Amino acid sequence: MSLVTVNCSTMSNTSANLLFPGKSSPAFPVFSRCMVVVIVLVSGLLLATTSMADNSSRYFNEGIKASIAGDYNTALQHFKKARQAGLNTSVLDYNLAVSYYKLQQYESSRQTFSKLTDSPTFEQLAYFNLGLIANKQKDEATAIRWFQRAYRNRSNEKLRKLAALALQRLGVSARKTRRSVPDWTGSVSSALARDSNVSLVNEELAGVTGESDTAVNLSTTAGRWLKGNVNSGVRLKLSAVMRKYGKLSQNNDSQLSARILRYDQLGEWKVRLGGSWDEIYFNGSEYQRVVSADVRVRAALSLASQFHFRYKLSRVQATDAVFDYLDGWRQQFRVGLQHKYTAGKTRYYYQLELNNREDRLGITNPFTRYSPTRHTLRITHWRDIASHWRLRLDGRFRFSDYNDDNILAGNVSERRIDGQWRITTRMSRTFGRRWEVFVQHGLTKNNSSIDLENFSKSYQRSILKVGVNWFF
Repeated sequence: MSLVTVNCSTMSNTSANLLFPGKSSPAFPVFSRCMVVVIVLVSGLLLATTSMADNSSRYFNEGIKASIAGDYNTALQHFKKARQAGLNTSVLDYNLAVSYYKLQQYESSRQTFSKLTDSPTFEQLAYFNLGLIANKQKDEATAIRWFQRAYRNRSNEKLRKLAALALQRLGVSARKTRRSVPDWTGSVSSALARDSNVSLVNEELAGVTGESDTAVNLSTTAGRWLKGNVNSGVRLKLSAVMRKYGKLSQNNDSQLSARILRYDQLGEWKVRLGGSWDEIYFNGSEYQRVVSADVRVRAALSLASQFHFRYKLSRVQATDAVFDYLDGWRQQFRVGLQHKYTAGKTRYYYQLELNNREDRLGITNPFTRYSPTRHTLRITHWRDIASHWRLRLDGRFRFSDYNDDNILAGNVSERRIDGQWRITTRMSRTFGRRWEVFVQHGLTKNNSSIDLENFSKSYQRSILKVGVNWFF
């Protein structure tokens, strides 16, 4: 049986329109039709050998028909039945691998294509498709290695050209075997923000007026793989964030963070174990140190849906004695669903947060509770609305119950319960692989049971932000 051929004789760097990820790309785009046809074109593999048993031949041909119709789930079931009926050929393995790929079961597709690297007929095609799969799995280094092997194999010149173009899009010369993936990737962000209520005061009270101010936000993140990749590896991430107000400098804040993340896979579950260290500063002085450990797992529920779970345990320590009452533990339990569409995705989650802090014992107010139990519901939607444009809508409701009553002067008690709404809209546009500009507006409204004059915890805040991101 001959190898699948691809008509790319008119392909050029521009006409091929192959959107390979760059070194800093945060996601791996869809390959062009000319690339995808290599992995999805099965019409050249329709010949069933006369040595097939009747049942296996029938199942195989039914699978081919389903593939041509685009029903890869049905095709996969027929190909599996053909295998069970005794069919064991490279042609069947190829079609199984294609079906897994189209159903986004990339690990199963990878394992099946790997078997074909020993087949002289399918060897080069398997190398190339394994490169596509590694690209989908965000493992750029492995993708480069497979594309290099596809290029060095000379059994099909058209596949060599496609492999060379793939490597070019990844920033690698096809004639060199060195790994060109940068040790560090990340981003630098700068933004100008207008904050309507910096001090979070209740402007609905008589005689109370909130102060607005303009702030400069700067942040940078960087990460590198210490070992392996996103399927099984260890990654280091560093970040720094700063917000500086023009007039109300007493509200300036900043944060330095370091994280170690371990990625692995248990069956159908993708697992990430993490540890982090955060140093937080307020008004130019030390404020808090937060040391955390967390575990996240996710699994596919269907072709377009995923289940997510996270547990995070944090030890909070005040680095300035003034804030000792915030010392203690925080636990967060989160469950969520993610659903992907053709032009975007939506994520839903519920989070339970438990706090066990020192709380404040004072003289003026004998006791103030700082250990809320919080329930959070959140929906975030991303959508590509035009070429290079993306919209993000984010809605959140958080209910905070402070459990114990605060004891005020004169032995008066009060219970704090807050309900907070936050709605954020963000529009962004990318320019090439490295630049993004965005505009974002967030509105927060906090309603609190503590609504006494001068002590009210209710407020409304609006932040408009315009910024630019650079990826490296």
